[in-house]
Amino acid sequence: MRRWLVLLALLAACTPLPESYRVPEQRNSKDGPEPEPIGSMVSFSDARSPDYLVGGFLPSAPDQLWRWATESPTVRVRVSEKTKLRMRVNFAFPDESHAPLLPITVRYFVNDKLLDTVVYKKAGVLEFRKAVPAEWLVADVDNLIRWEISPIYVAKADGVKLSMIVSEVGLEKDE
Repeated sequence: MRRWLVLLALLAACTPLPESYRVPEQRNSKDGPEPEPIGSMVSFSDARSPDYLVGGFLPSAPDQLWRWATESPTVRVRVSEKTKLRMRVNFAFPDESHAPLLPITVRYFVNDKLLDTVVYKKAGVLEFRKAVPAEWLVADVDNLIRWEISPIYVAKADGVKLSMIVSEVGLEKDE
């Protein structure tokens, strides 16, 4: 009897292999317009600004016109021409949190090359502008803009590191 049970179990396990199907043709999605390419400036009032961020920024509310930067904020931008461009960063050191930290040193980099080091002796709304050597840039690919800030404010409540508030950053024509 045992042999019959084993034989029946083996026969029940034998099923034909499923038919194989060829891989369906792959097509591009047509669910919407093609995304616009990355530009040369990042404005945090733009809904697409997260596309430019590489790191060093805290999340923000959708309607917020600025973002808090942390220790080493980095964005990616693209340019079609490399000549006569300058870096521009619009930012702020809030008086309440950053005045006790003054002076604050900011080192600005383009594609990991040090563009400038600036020591800020006052808090408030500020702007950095400086020409970028054309040989530092690459046309039609991502160029990285990064800056390092020291010292950094550390929030007492939660320990979050806040270096500056940034509203706009990128490369523009140096006119």
